[in-house]
Amino acid sequence: MLAGAGFAGYMTVLFLSVALMYLLSQIMDNGWAALIVAVLWGIAAAVLASMGRKKLKEVNPPKQTVETLQQAPEALRPNPARVQEETR
Repeated sequence: MLAGAGFAGYMTVLFLSVALMYLLSQIMDNGWAALIVAVLWGIAAAVLASMGRKKLKEVNPPKQTVETLQQAPEALRPNPARVQEETR
C-alpha cells in the first residue's frame, strides 16, 4: 500500500510538472519552459538534500548498537580452548 501511495505521489508530481511546463510554454518557447521546471526541481532537490544532511548529523546511534559493535571484534577472535578441541 505504501509503495502504491509513493508511486501515486510520484505520478502526481510528474504530471503537475508537465502541466506547469505546458502552461509556461504558452508564453515562451518549450525549451525554456522545460528548463525553468527543471531548475525549480533542482532547487527543491538541493534544499531537501541540505535539510536531510542537517537532520542526519543530529541523529545519534542507539547505545545498544554501539555496545554490540564494540563486542564484535572480540566475538570474531578464535577461542583457544575450542581450537584445541577441533584439532584433536
